[in-house]
Amino acid sequence: MNKKITMGFLKAKYFVPFFMLVLLTSGFPLNANNDGEILPTVDAAVQTKDNGNKIFFCENNPIKKTEYNKPHMKPQDYMSKCKERTDGYSWGSRIYVLLWAPGFNTDEHKIDELGTDSTGSDGLITLNSRDGSIRSDSKTTCNPFIETGKDHGLFYGSIKLRGFSTTVNDDGVRMYGGDRCEGSHNRNGQGTLDDGVAGVASGQDGAITMTFEYAEDKIMSKTATHTWRIADFNFDKEEYTMDDTATITIKDLDGLRYPFDKKTGYQMHIWSDTDKGGVEVNAYWKPNFRGTPQMHGDYPVKVTFIDPDRRESTVRELYYSAGGSQVELKVSPGDNIYAEYYDRTLPKPYSTEDKLKLNAIATITEGPQTGVIVVNPPVTENDNLHAKQFAFTKYTSGGEYLVSLWWDSWEYWTNQPTANSDNAVNIEIVDAMTEKPVSNVSYKLNVLFDDDSLIEQQHEHTRTDVVDLSIENDGLIEILLSDIGEATEPLKFKFMVDSELQPNAPFTQVSTD
Repeated sequence: MNKKITMGFLKAKYFVPFFMLVLLTSGFPLNANNDGEILPTVDAAVQTKDNGNKIFFCENNPIKKTEYNKPHMKPQDYMSKCKERTDGYSWGSRIYVLLWAPGFNTDEHKIDELGTDSTGSDGLITLNSRDGSIRSDSKTTCNPFIETGKDHGLFYGSIKLRGFSTTVNDDGVRMYGGDRCEGSHNRNGQGTLDDGVAGVASGQDGAITMTFEYAEDKIMSKTATHTWRIADFNFDKEEYTMDDTATITIKDLDGLRYPFDKKTGYQMHIWSDTDKGGVEVNAYWKPNFRGTPQMHGDYPVKVTFIDPDRRESTVRELYYSAGGSQVELKVSPGDNIYAEYYDRTLPKPYSTEDKLKLNAIATITEGPQTGVIVVNPPVTENDNLHAKQFAFTKYTSGGEYLVSLWWDSWEYWTNQPTANSDNAVNIEIVDAMTEKPVSNVSYKLNVLFDDDSLIEQQHEHTRTDVVDLSIENDGLIEILLSDIGEATEPLKFKFMVDSELQPNAPFTQVSTD
């Protein structure tokens, strides 16, 4: 039975004041929250407490190798390039570190180091997490923190979240794990950001704390949090034509076993109503330079569409320099295309052994055939089963439910809802895995017309919900379903109404395109 709903984020003492003067006169605020664009400046209280020492955690590499130890570069120039971040990391991330420690600028004519002497005379670095601990003097192969330039007092290095040994994909590839340094790549005593200072085991979630013992029993620290997350898995559009190229992307920072990992593939299955077997393809990481590449976990696959009688669907996997993969998929106009992926790095309360199936769906729209007469016959049927054939469907982001939405009255020739005072939207929610109807699932419904709210109500879904709508003007209709049961990510359906097009059909048209 249908249920009816009515509309209704120690060197010279003179150097510290001088550096502060530079900051004060450079136009940068001292107590600003850094959003990635503002210089991560020194907090005045910390400046006094720790002899001016300060630790910066950067999501990006603030030092180009070509700019290291250059006369024209000053400490503040490096600091200004740091996009400071203390959250949002994952178990394979690298944290770039700038350490402002003017007391360890012991020789103005050379590049000083700190962090590897067990006596603590050059400062001792320790990393701690819930899952491990390491000191920077524990192995001779560890790199020290290196001064950015002669007489700078600013040091740089990086620390690595090393994860733990567990399977990450369907091929049984495992994460590394453990507490260790990155390796011995020192040249002339100069380590690099990429080789790292130390690495520490990191689990499903938690925090990494770096402590700096700059004098006996005098310690300062900095902490950054990390967590797994549920992947975003979506097509780049909801509808395509046969001539389009679709992109289906896994967005998941947890997939990177180490920063900039282009070698680990993640399996997805892509199929259509025409080719129900479809293709299996490995998606590989592709750099996303809109921001900080190492903080993006983008795994795209491009999909081109081929006619069923041409050839079989094909797969071309790309990685290393190119990144991503490509497939050709047999489809027919009117098909739905589907994609499926199992996320194995899930946040709590999921266990580290759990996996979650994620689904995405899009539609191949019908269009006029090239160079032939196309006749759009009048549509007289208005029964529920006929209308439901043209339903728009979306999966919730966690793969819990499949939501279908269709209109009682639909203009098939213009692909839009019928503009009249007596139309209705039908909403059906089923279990995503079994596609069986669910009941007693609550959700919030918002209907907007050109950004003006028509309906904003809370509902309890039982069978099929029917929403009465009067469409008497042209414009954009947005139907938003949020807080669907346990799913928190909202689903949005958009429909454009142009009533002037509707009286012109059914019609006979000669297409020459």
